[in-house]
Amino acid sequence: MGLSVLSFNYTQAIKIAKLIKKNFDVKIIFGGVHCILSSKEVIKNEEVDIICIGEGEEVLKELLDKKLNCKGIEGIWYKKDDKVIKNGQRNLIEDLDYLPFPEWDDFDLERYFLISNNHLPIMASRGCPYRCTYCSNHALKKELKGKYVRFRGVDNLMEEIKLRVNQYHKKGMKYLFFYDDTFIMDRDFVLEFCEKFRKNGFHKKLKWNANVRANLVTEEIIRAMKNAGCYEVRMGVEAGNDYIRNSIYKRNMSEKQIFDAIKIIKKYNLQLRLQFIIGAPYENIEMMEESFNMAKKSGADYVLFPVLIPLPSTEMKEICEKENLIEKERFENFQDMFTNPVVKTKFASSNEIKKIINKIRLYQIKKYIYEGFLKGGPFFIWDLLVFLTYYKRKYGLELDHAYRFTINKYNLQKIK
Repeated sequence: MGLSVLSFNYTQAIKIAKLIKKNFDVKIIFGGVHCILSSKEVIKNEEVDIICIGEGEEVLKELLDKKLNCKGIEGIWYKKDDKVIKNGQRNLIEDLDYLPFPEWDDFDLERYFLISNNHLPIMASRGCPYRCTYCSNHALKKELKGKYVRFRGVDNLMEEIKLRVNQYHKKGMKYLFFYDDTFIMDRDFVLEFCEKFRKNGFHKKLKWNANVRANLVTEEIIRAMKNAGCYEVRMGVEAGNDYIRNSIYKRNMSEKQIFDAIKIIKKYNLQLRLQFIIGAPYENIEMMEESFNMAKKSGADYVLFPVLIPLPSTEMKEICEKENLIEKERFENFQDMFTNPVVKTKFASSNEIKKIINKIRLYQIKKYIYEGFLKGGPFFIWDLLVFLTYYKRKYGLELDHAYRFTINKYNLQKIK
């Protein structure tokens, strides 16, 4: 049994592993970012037999080919005779076109697409060249061997998209979600992708969204994305205060660049989602208010305000440990990155941070209700009730998901 583990779901992954071990005599392998950056912590768990310390495609194939005989397989640690055997690191896969397309046949996607605004995930690249202190990318780049930032060929992407259209368009697939950290980091790639996406006629059948970075946004790129069927971009701002954004988070972008990017995005009528992180080590309440005010000023369609989570081996984790800011019990048991702070700052307690978060959420709820009635009319109440009484209960969704079942749905219905 294999589980892909992030820091955000590590606690739940251990619980699942315990349940599996209790009921089945199977080997359990953990992979994912958390296993790469917290290898020693993860392998200590008695439920975990093997961990993958890099990309897993080739590792998993070799394990299956060798019937779980771990000897000599690069890229794993495993247990044998009460000892941890540490095999060497495996190079990252440089040619992403070498990989087969993900196999979705075992998933009931026809049922999944009954929710009309559900997206099919896809990736055009791996890695990110930037060094934001709160993000795992700079830590992974130090830990892993080989070229870190890699792109698939555009023709390879077109082949996968064509396959998905043939498989699922008639079953309800309307949207793609590009999970790349920074979809527009290579201008030539983006322009070629948009040209071929449109040339293949995919823009008539599919709409898509992607992550962008403010200092890379140009009118040329956004126009091409819009013409190729992009309906929404997601952009990390992370802090309204320049010192926090650039000196602490190392985002290296000015407020002018952010609002210039927003202006271009709005010019082409793309939906915009922003993110601000609350609770940087040297952030005070006034600085947090700056993020709140910038979010309001931006006019974004949707804004996320996660609390700072110091991820393993990141510069931010080192700062938080050095300044003794991590609240251990909260950090070890956190499950919600939007309401419960796990660190304090030099100038604000976790309870004070929670107050500002509650203030932001109250504003967002009021804005959500107003926009819901404005865009959905009487259907808003019906859609919200369906979400609360069915989807939230059945699938354990958070209240924040209500946006997808109401306003986001209304916005998508207007896209041509």
